[in-house]
Amino acid sequence: MNIKLVSGNSGIKRWFYQRITGIFLVVVLLVHFTVMHFIGTGEIDYKTVAPRLASLYWKTFDLAFLIFALYHGMAGLWVIVDDYVHKDGWRIVIYSTIVLAGFIFLILGALTIITFTPKI
Repeated sequence: MNIKLVSGNSGIKRWFYQRITGIFLVVVLLVHFTVMHFIGTGEIDYKTVAPRLASLYWKTFDLAFLIFALYHGMAGLWVIVDDYVHKDGWRIVIYSTIVLAGFIFLILGALTIITFTPKI
């Protein structure tokens, strides 16, 4: 018996949200690349990066990046499992692992970003 673990249209929503997060990640990557390599002193070390990471703007930016990257990655893994794992028991185990790993990475990443204070 093959148990369907998703609703009828959730695959379309997941596909759409993964494309949106992919576009967002490209934009974020371009902003990051521009800020790190074309704006500023040209030095990429702790003394120049730490104050930037401590600002509210960059914390918000990095937190959004974390959330979108996690969603994008987890949705990709979900689709791979959906396509290649056909035993219901393994699907439940792998889906649970994906959700648990995503939650742990989100908490650890958010704590790192939110609590960061430069030590200069």
